[in-house]
Amino acid sequence: MAKLSADQYVASVAARLAHLTQAYAITFFTSVATMFAIFAYAPSAGLAAKFALAAIVVAITVYGILAPKAALDDLKAMLDDAVDDFSGSSFGARLKQIPTALFTGATIVLVLAMGVTQLWAIIAA
Repeated sequence: MAKLSADQYVASVAARLAHLTQAYAITFFTSVATMFAIFAYAPSAGLAAKFALAAIVVAITVYGILAPKAALDDLKAMLDDAVDDFSGSSFGARLKQIPTALFTGATIVLVLAMGVTQLWAIIAA
């Protein structure tokens, strides 16, 4: 299969970067909303409500791990398949040195830490 043209490549990368940004934003803002719900309602909530909050936290954590990982994996694959004009430039060579595995790992660790902290807050309430 032929490689993407430069215009197709730029459009694809821009779309995946937008998806990555949206995944981070959704994860962050829903985590903030969940923490508000935990602090406001968990102390007086019954067991069923605490399980519901825990299910929401688990869902946000799973989404916050899988969605950015998929976008970062796609960006790495796109970078590996870059057009020769782009990958041959010094900018393209520099982009290939970006440690995408480090960013993926950091995302997983931080989102998992947020999820575990929220579950701990639910249990402690």
